[in-house]
Amino acid sequence: MQHNHFEGSVVPFARRWHVIQEVDLVRLLSANGRRAALCNRLEDLADSLPELPGEEQVAALCPELQEAIVRDARDELSYLDAMLRRQGDPLADVLLEHVRMRRSADVAGVQELVAALQPKEGETRLAPDALGYLLRGFFSDCRRAIDYEQLAILALAGHRLTPEAREMLIDAIAERAVG
Repeated sequence: MQHNHFEGSVVPFARRWHVIQEVDLVRLLSANGRRAALCNRLEDLADSLPELPGEEQVAALCPELQEAIVRDARDELSYLDAMLRRQGDPLADVLLEHVRMRRSADVAGVQELVAALQPKEGETRLAPDALGYLLRGFFSDCRRAIDYEQLAILALAGHRLTPEAREMLIDAIAERAVG
């Protein structure tokens, strides 16, 4: 009887996913969908200016913004890194670092936005035109970050995407383009 020394051993094929399926993208695309929905709400808020948002609206929106943007920047970036980073791949390094920088900018933008929407005692509220400028800058940058991230996934995952995962990703990109 011949003994196979490798039977039952778990040897990782690679440090990253070999094949990327739909289920691997659901988490990232869901997070992107939440961020896009928040951007739409912020755009509606900007469109309603010069009428400033009410305290109840601000009290509901600010924690949701902080939670979604900060949590996603922390959690989804490590997931994206694990899925796409390749040893010695300068393109992956550059694209993922750019995604990280855009996410960091979103976190800083949320902090500015929350400070503007909920000024501390003794601080004055921003004028409607300044608030509109801040809102539009934030949601435009956040939307671009979503687009860039999805395109980076498409570029880096390449042939490792299953046909279904590729279709799911392309549908998400197309929906954002017309949305």
